[in-house]
Order: sequence, then C-alpha cells, then structure tokens
Amino acid sequence: MNLYIQNEGGGPAWQVWPAQDVIPAGAIREASSYLFELRDSDDALTADLLIDDVPVEALRSRQARVARWRWTPGFHAGSVEAALKIPGAGIRRFEITTDPDLRKLTRADFDTMVREVLEDTFALFSLSAFRKGIARQPGNRPPPLARLEFLRSRAEEITTTITTINRSPRHFLRAEQVTVPSHRAVRATGPEIIKSFRTGRVRTETSKPSRLPTALAGRLPAQITVRQRRSSLDIPEHRQIKASLRSWAAWLSCVADVLAKKDNAADPEMLTVAGSWAVRARHIARSLNDAAGSGFMTEVSDDLAPLQMSSLFRNDPVYHRFYRLWQDMNLGLAALFGDFLQMPLARTYELYELWCFLRLLRAAVQEYGPTGVDLSGLFTADAAGALTISAGTVVVPVGPDKVLCFQRQYREYWVEPGGEGSFSRTMVPDVVLAGTGLCGPGRQVIILDAKYRINDGLNDALNSIHTYRDALVQEAGDGEIEGIVTAAYLLTPHVPVLETDFRTTSVPGRLFHPQYREKFRFGAVTLRPGMGGNELRNSLKTIVADAAGTR
Repeated sequence: MNLYIQNEGGGPAWQVWPAQDVIPAGAIREASSYLFELRDSDDALTADLLIDDVPVEALRSRQARVARWRWTPGFHAGSVEAALKIPGAGIRRFEITTDPDLRKLTRADFDTMVREVLEDTFALFSLSAFRKGIARQPGNRPPPLARLEFLRSRAEEITTTITTINRSPRHFLRAEQVTVPSHRAVRATGPEIIKSFRTGRVRTETSKPSRLPTALAGRLPAQITVRQRRSSLDIPEHRQIKASLRSWAAWLSCVADVLAKKDNAADPEMLTVAGSWAVRARHIARSLNDAAGSGFMTEVSDDLAPLQMSSLFRNDPVYHRFYRLWQDMNLGLAALFGDFLQMPLARTYELYELWCFLRLLRAAVQEYGPTGVDLSGLFTADAAGALTISAGTVVVPVGPDKVLCFQRQYREYWVEPGGEGSFSRTMVPDVVLAGTGLCGPGRQVIILDAKYRINDGLNDALNSIHTYRDALVQEAGDGEIEGIVTAAYLLTPHVPVLETDFRTTSVPGRLFHPQYREKFRFGAVTLRPGMGGNELRNSLKTIVADAAGTR
C-alpha cells in the first residue's frame, strides 16, 4: 500500500507515504492541481485524505484497490501536513512542501507578519490608556492558530540552533579543590602541601636518604588537596537556555492537554483542528525536551534563571540567533488574542489585512507624533492581563485632525450622521486615512485596500478601489452629491518591474509606477513583511504625497 502524488496535467509520480521520494524543487507549486493516488489498498473505498485538517476532494476510481483525490494548494506556499486515515489502521501523517510563486508571500513571510503584528501591538499598546502589562498566557487556554503556527516554526528554528551550538559549545576552565593520595599529587605546590598537614593523617618517611625536601623533615600528608582546572559547559548562558527550553516544553504540554479536551460538538471540523494541534504541540514539546536533555546540555545544571543579554548572546552569531528566537517565542507566548489571529497558514491573506493596518498605524504615530492618539477602540484588556485586538470596525484618531480606520463601514450617505457614505450599498474598505494636514489643503480621504495577491485577481482588485473612489460621496450644500475620496490604492506584497514611462509598463507593474500614481491618484503600493520602520514611513509619506499631488 503506497500513496503517490503527481500533477493533474500528467508527468512523473512521486511516493509520499510510507517512504517519501525526493521531490524536485518546483515540482509542487502553488496555484496548481495535483492528484493523490493510494494504490494496492484493501481499504481504498473508506480511506480519507486531509491537508491541514481539511478533507481533500475525493474522486471516483475505476479500480477497487485504488483511491484518488484532487488537491489544489491555491495561493499557499510552505509546508503542509497531510493525514491519511484508514479504518482500522489509524492515521498516517506526513508533510508536503509547496514552492511559491516568487511574487507571493511564503511561510517565512507568514511568520514575519505574525511577529510584526505582535511587535506592533505591544508598541501601540504602550501608547494606549491601559496601564497594565500584557501577561504571558497561561497554559489553560488554547492560543489562536496563527500564534501556534508561529510557535511551531520558531521551535523548529530553535532545535536547529541548539544542534549548531552542540557542534562547538562555549565552555570555561573551572577551578576546583581535589583531594588525592600523596603519590598522585605530582603537581602539588608548596602551599597546597602545607595546608594539607592541617587535616588527615601524616606519614613519616623511613627510607634513607630522604627524597623529600629538607623543610618537610621527612613528613608528608597521606592525602593532599590540590587545585585543578577542568573544562566546564555549565555556564550561565547554557543554564538559561536549558531553563527556557524546559519552560516552553511545559507550556506546550499544557496547551496540548487543553486542546485535546476541547469539546466543540457543534463544529466537528474545529474539533479535528484542535486534536491535530494537540498532537503537534506534544511533538514540539517533546523535541524541546530532547534538546534540553541531550548533547552538551547533559553537563549543564538545572536553573530557573531568566535569560538575560550577555556578551556571549551579543557577540556570538549562533548564540545571538537563539536570543532572537527567544524574543520571538516570548511574543508568541503572550496573552494576545483576536479573530484575525484565529486562522491557519492557508488564510494568510486575512492576516495581511490586519498587518497592513497595524504597520501603517505605527508608521503614522511615528510620522505625526503620539499626541492625540486614542487606541481605546483597538484593544480590549481583561483582568487576567490578556489583550484582544478588536475584530470589527476600528477608528484610531492620530492627532487632532487625522484618523486611521480599519474596515470602516460606509452605509448610505443619507443615513450616516456625518453625511459621508455610499450611494448604493454598504462598503467596507480595509484601511482609510482621512483628515487635514496631509500634505495638501482641505480634508482628504485616502482609501487603501489590502490585496494579498493581485496577478490573477487583478480585475477584482481594481474593481474594488474603482468602486470605493466613485461610490463614496457626501451631500453638498445645493443638494448635489460629490465624491469624498481623494485617492485609492491597493496594498500588496507584489514587487513590480517598472519601465521609465508608465505608458510602456505592462500591468500590473503600471499601477505601481510613481508617475501613474501621482497622475491618477490611483494605483498600488508595495508593502512586504520585513520592511523596516523607515521604509514604512517612506511608503506612508509617498501615499500621502501622491494623493495630494505634492510629490
């Protein structure tokens, strides 16, 4: 009984279970379609295949001992977990790696977005009116899926880093007092011999002539305490690393128990997800415990001291990598919740929307200053110290005359209190930057719509910002309506190739061309995970300058 995968359009087939062939890079790609085939199985008719806990589309097979499924990865790249369920034989799990289109986000980008969402949340939370720190989440509450995905990837990096340290761990020479018989104390110094006379039995030499120094008068301690130096791996940094590994493993074990007991009979699929993550959490905890109890760690004593920056963590590249991963793990363990974190890796596009908003909000605070920033609508804190990001409409005042909104709802303009809205239906753009003092006279409204991908969904993406620009209006003094949108842009991780003139640049690159954006106040802006603070501020300033025509 073997399971194979091949492109639906034809080509070679590779075995993925029970043994996995070496699949060439690029053979399994996102936005393609593949066939799984279970061959020579007596249970082919009752077998099920799941990818990331979602059942794969089953196909009809002409052979009784063969089961077939169609799998379309969609716009998802990275490692996915497959589970083959065969009645009476349990569940067989294996992983498949899909390669990305280079213009799309990858698994590493997902991890980067989660990290930056958490970092931005902490930075913005420090500006809020709340005066209570964000506590570490206890292990009796299941964390959101995005944080679990993030922790799993960080744990893999941690075990790899520990393996690297194990090849050449730092050590030091430790001095210790050792008592040995006098005939073995060949390197004993005079002071060590003199001190040894104070304790133990003293022997008198009987042979003539004496072989001892004259000052000893023929006497010598039976046991001599000497000072020796030996190499030791039991340094503070190693003790802190070991304590961190044990602590993370214990937390994940508790989370695994909570997930395993989670009862959600109304939604069997979520029960499957919880059960799968319970297995994964236990596996991660086991790998961390193994790392803490093998290799050089066997010579390191147990300690509960928290990890602290030291010269070793600062200057040694491998140890510095562990320190960075330790910081990431602390972000992932924080008591931060929200619907936008309750998603698997395959729904990266939803996380991208929240990421864009928090990145731009932090850039706006840095650009326009923290005075007047009101974050009370963004966060909800409970008595236990947990922090929840609001899932609905969020309006954050940035100074006295500007607001940055996330998924603000524009109803019909005649029912909106401020008179600004849609003339057709309720519209919800992802991000809205509005106010005065934005590089131009009068009030401006800039619509920003986050699109995780635009190549294949270009028409829909353009339709959305066209609709926002044309349909969002307000009633003028004479009863006529006038548009309120100054500019409308797509936010996307796409990196374009630009020509000198936007007229000769092909779509979608044309949308990113500075001349095109400034001329039409319409287009697209690149926002990719990992961009630095200065890059984000420059992107925000570019958007505002294009919209105002002052670039």
